Amino acid sequence: MKKKVCIQGLGFVGFAMAIAVAKAKDKTTNLPLYDVVGVDLPTKDGKQKISAINKGTFPISCNDEELKKAYEDSLREGNIRASNNNKEFENADIVIVDINLDVSINGKSSEVDFSPLKKAIETVGVQIKKDTLVIIETTVPPGTTEKIIYPILKEILSERFNMECIPILAHSYERVMPGPQYLSSIINFWRVYAGINKKSANKCKEFLSTIINTE
Repeated sequence: MKKKVCIQGLGFVGFAMAIAVAKAKDKTTNLPLYDVVGVDLPTKDGKQKISAINKGTFPISCNDEELKKAYEDSLREGNIRASNNNKEFENADIVIVDINLDVSINGKSSEVDFSPLKKAIETVGVQIKKDTLVIIETTVPPGTTEKIIYPILKEILSERFNMECIPILAHSYERVMPGPQYLSSIINFWRVYAGINKKSANKCKEFLSTIINTE
């Protein structure tokens, strides 16, 4: 049975990652390992991307033929779709967070607006199972996963399940490079990852090892 992976955010990074995950195959059966659902906001832009993906139309401007072929293959396999319904997170085995993090560059007075990221994590937290692996793929300042995201998830999950719940949480920043090797930049590059604890790190490594060419 395929695991369900939700990609939160369908920008250039999230959409490409969705294809990379959908492309992953079982080495024995050569069947897809995952059912992938891209989840975006019900904004005009988000709805356009969701509609395009569900109609089988390539939703971004791209000159990577390998990425386009992998997308078409996933459409034929029927293991990629998109939605603006947050209920999709309810039965996800893995959630990958790929939303924008805005930074105002102004020397020593530079600021990061964490509010969209916090809201996104809260949206995930109120839906997911307590054993869902959450991977932050957004490039964030050092300490963000531990000091901002972890407390939010822990509090929400502990309240929901009426017990102390330690989230299965990891960070592995995106390595997507738009261009003719868009897909290759995800699956054929070294990837750094870390978990909030050993269990999280191990689960993140196990998952990424099915997506990335570890050989």
